[in-house]
This record gives sequence, C-alpha cells and structure tokens, in this order.
Amino acid sequence: MADPPALPAPRAEGRGEPGRPGRARRRGAGWARLARDGRVLLDAARQRLAGWRAPGPAPVHLPEPEERAVYRILTFALRAGAVLLSAGAGTVDVERTILALTAACGLPGCEADVTFTSLTASYRRGDDVEPVTTLVVVRDRTVNFAKLAAMAELRRDLVQGRIDPETAMARLGAIERLSVRRGRVVVLGWAGMAAAFTVLLGGQALAAAVGFVSTAVVFVVNRRLARAGVPDFFLSVSGAAVATAFAVALAALHAPAVPAFVVAGGIMVLVPGFKLVASVQDALTGFPISGTARGLEVLLIATGIATGVSMVIYAGRSAGMSLHLGSIPEFSLLYFPVQVLAAAVAAALYGVATSVPRRFLVWSASTGALGWAIFLALGRSGVSLVVASAVAAIAVGLASQLLAGWHGTHPFLFIVPGIMPLVPGLTIYHGMLSLVEGQRDAAGILVEALAIGLAIAAGVTLGYLLVQPLERPRPS
Repeated sequence: MADPPALPAPRAEGRGEPGRPGRARRRGAGWARLARDGRVLLDAARQRLAGWRAPGPAPVHLPEPEERAVYRILTFALRAGAVLLSAGAGTVDVERTILALTAACGLPGCEADVTFTSLTASYRRGDDVEPVTTLVVVRDRTVNFAKLAAMAELRRDLVQGRIDPETAMARLGAIERLSVRRGRVVVLGWAGMAAAFTVLLGGQALAAAVGFVSTAVVFVVNRRLARAGVPDFFLSVSGAAVATAFAVALAALHAPAVPAFVVAGGIMVLVPGFKLVASVQDALTGFPISGTARGLEVLLIATGIATGVSMVIYAGRSAGMSLHLGSIPEFSLLYFPVQVLAAAVAAALYGVATSVPRRFLVWSASTGALGWAIFLALGRSGVSLVVASAVAAIAVGLASQLLAGWHGTHPFLFIVPGIMPLVPGLTIYHGMLSLVEGQRDAAGILVEALAIGLAIAAGVTLGYLLVQPLERPRPS
C-alpha cells in the first residue's frame, strides 16, 4: 500500500520564507535583551547611589592610655606657655615654646593658638582620627622674670634631651609656684628706680630724695588697693595723684628743686612702657589681636595717669595756689657719665623689682647703660629722638640676645631693663600735662611719644630677629 502524500510545511506568520523566524519572534527577543540590559544598568546605578549615601568610616579612637598621654603632653605645654604669658613674655615666644615642648615630648606637628587671655593646642593623629584639643586660660599677669629664666632653662634641657618629659613636668610645677620678690626689697627697688630716673633726667639730690619717698608711698598705697581688687586704671589714677601731690607740695614750699623731675620720676614706675613695646611687638610679629588687647590696656593706664595728674593740679589751682611745675633744664656734657651710671642703676633696680635673678642683674644694668649712652650720643649729634631711640633699642636688642645665648636664659631679662631708660615717660608726662592745660602742642607731644614707643618696639624686634640665641654648652 502506497504511502500517503507528504503535507507541505506550514508557513510562518507574515512575510518570510518557510522555516525562518518571523517579526514577532525577533521583537520578543529584542525586548528580552533590552530588559536584561536595563536590569544590569539599574543594579549598577543602585550600587553607585548606595555608595554615595553610605556614611564614611567612623572616627577611630586610639587606645585610652595613648589618648591620655597626648592630652597630658598638651596640657603640660600650655601650662608652660601660660607661665610665660603671665610673666611678661611676648606672644611669638609663647607660641614657639609650646611647639618646641610638644615636639620634644614626641608630638610633632601640633597646632597652637595664643591670645591675650587664653592658649589652645591641638594634635591631629591622622586624617581619620579625632584630634586631641585642650585650652588653658591666663588670669594672673604679674611680671615675674624669675619664671622666665626658669622656663628658658626647662625648655633648653628638654629640647636638648638632658631631661625626660616626666622630669620636665615636675620642674614646671615648681616654676609655677615661684613668687615675686616681696617686702622691703621690692619697695626699695621701685623707689630707688624712681630716684635714679630723676637723676637720669637731670635732677639734683633733693628731687631724687622726694621722688624716692613719693614712689615708696605710691607702691604701698597701690599694693593695698590691688589686694582689695581695685582695677589697674584706678591704681594708675591714685599713683599719679600721689606723685603729683608731692611735686605740688615741693612747688608750694618754693624748694630749690624742679618739681617736674619729681613727677616724671614718680610716674615712670607707672608708665606702661614695657606693655606698649610688647603690644607693638605682637603687632609686628603677626599677632594683631594680642597687640590690640595690650594696646588698649596701655591706653587705659595712660588715661589713668593723666586723670591723676590733672585732678591734683585742678585741686591746687582751686585752692588758690600758683602752680608751676617747671621745665627740664639743659645740662652740660660733664653730666654724661652721671646719666649713664643712673641708667645702669635704674635698669638694675627695675630687675630687682621684677624678680630678675641676682646673677643677671649686672648684665641688665649694662644693657641699660649701653642703650642710654647711645641715645645721649646720638641726641647730642643732632639726631631726632625717634631715630636715636630706635638705634639705641636695636643695640639693646642685639646685646640682650647675645647675652641670653651666652647665659642660656630668656632675652627679656636684659631687654626690658635695658629699654626702661628709653621709655618716653617724660614726653608722655609733658603731653598729658599740656593736654590738661589746654595747650595747642599737646597732640604733637603725644604723637611724638607714640612714635618713640614704636621706634623702641621696632628696634627691639629687629634685634630679636637679627640674632638668634646661641646655646652655650654647659657642664653637666
């Protein structure tokens, strides 16, 4: 029996040859491929967005003992800086000391911020590690050069590896407990300095004696007021009033002495010459905030001095007294050695009053004599007061830095006593007096005093930058 005939193969839907896929199959495969690629892209986008929104790694905390050690070192360095700032050091020196101590204790790369009333230090242990930061506030501002000398020795010994950090921390505690000189020695220091300033300006024995007594009274009165919490402004008012009262009494008695010397010598212990120099130095070395704060303090004290002087003069005139404090007479060249000796004595006694160690008093006196001798020589050569003060201050700065390097101590022990004879106390007094009496040249005199102060500050800063302290090896 014959096989049935084969049936024809079915045709695909639509166009095309028999046996080939049609349009519907191709379209289905395309949509499947597109859906598969879309899912891949969507998954990649989701992963990318998840990475963007994921929080960064949490800060890593070092083990507690190590973090505690970092904090202890920072606190030690800030305490040392607070000692320097309260004792009278400049802001730039305080910052350098903090960084040097932290580096010597094994924390290089610390950051320090020094202002007029506070100190802050921070140590960053890594980009993904929280930094350690601490703060110390400075409240006491008693000038104590004994602390400056002790801190200079501590810094030198620690940086040179002579002592370990534990020993340095123990020594810092002893330095913080150092007190200023007290008792009769300090009274004799301030009173003797006023008498020496009176002789320095050309006064005779009687004017020097009255200046000695008036300054001793000023110191005793102001010390009691300070213990009662009286601000510095009112201390300046009372001190200037007492000094002017002695000068007025001298004028009323027609004593053979120039009362102006008594006033000038008495208020020299009140004139904030060192603070004026420190404020300008801070501004010149890149610390405008501290410089402005110190400058405002200087302005308040100077205003208090002017107030005290004007109150006594007004009271005397109201009582019907004919007051004429007199002018500063010219003196001969033969008086030159006496003035230089008086400058040395004034600088040494300032060191006594501000607790400069005894072994450095002779050198403090020498810087005072050097600065005043240069000032007098230039003044007699026709050089202006501003230029003469600047050159003398540069010489004092250079000599003080060399002495500090030789003795291994702080340069302020020689700089500050050395510039005290150069401080324009007499010019400030004349300007304030002219202002009180309504004279036209009062503003010019005060501007001249400010220019002299700026010249002294600039000169000392230049000397500070030209000569770096040289460390002299000492036998161990």
